[in-house]
Amino acid sequence: MLKLIAPTAKSILSSCAKRKYRLASTPSFSRNFASSMPIYDDTLQQHQQCAHSLLILGKPGGGKGTISGKILHDFPQFRHVSTGDELRQHVRNKTALGIEAKKYMDEGCLVPDQIMIQMVMGDAVEAVEKGQSLLLDGFPRTMEQAVALDKNLDVDLVINLCIPNETIIERISDRWIHSASGRVYNYSYKPPKVKGLDDETGEPLVQREDDKPESVLKRLQKYEMVNVSLGVGIFR
Repeated sequence: MLKLIAPTAKSILSSCAKRKYRLASTPSFSRNFASSMPIYDDTLQQHQQCAHSLLILGKPGGGKGTISGKILHDFPQFRHVSTGDELRQHVRNKTALGIEAKKYMDEGCLVPDQIMIQMVMGDAVEAVEKGQSLLLDGFPRTMEQAVALDKNLDVDLVINLCIPNETIIERISDRWIHSASGRVYNYSYKPPKVKGLDDETGEPLVQREDDKPESVLKRLQKYEMVNVSLGVGIFR
C-alpha cells in the first residue's frame, strides 16, 4: 500500500497525473485539505491521455463541495459533476427525474440508485468522451452506483471525507440558499451581507427541507447503512 499525504489539491492532482490509482480513502479531514490512502496496482497501465477522472466521496454535507472548489481553483480544466447540483437542477427545472427525486428529498430519504445513475452518468460519460478531465462529486454512493460507474469510467483517484455527524448537522442547519441561482450561504462561516437576503439580488433566502436537522440526521443514518456495504465491496 502506498500512502499519499495530500495537504493541497495540487499535490493530489500531480500524483494522479503520474500514476494510476484505484482507491484513495481519507481517514481524517483537516482545515486545509485531506489525507489520502491510495492503493496502487502495478499491473494497471498508465493513462495514454492527459485527461483524468477523480472521485470525491463523503457524507451529505461533509465538505465535498468545498474541497471540489479548491481542486477546481487550481485545475480549472476539470469538469465538475456534482450529485447535489444535478438533483437541484432537475428539481428546479421540474424534469421527470426531478419530480420523482423530490419526493424522497422532502422526506429526508436518499434518492434511489436508478434515478441518480440516470442523472449523473450522462454528464460524466459525455465529459470523458470529449477528453475532459472529470471531477465526480458524491457519486457513487452505493454498490449499484459503483457497478454502473465501473462499467463506463476508469477512475484514477478517490478521496473519501470522514466528518462526524454532529459537525455536519450543525453546519447544514446554518445553511440557507438563494433558490433562483443556487447560491449557498452559511451563518457559521459564509453569512450573507444582510441577514436573510441574497447578496446579489436582495431576494429572500430559504432553507431547504432536507437541510433541517431532523432530515439531515435521517439522511446521515441511511448513508452510513449503505456506505458500509460499499466500503466492503471496494476494499474486498
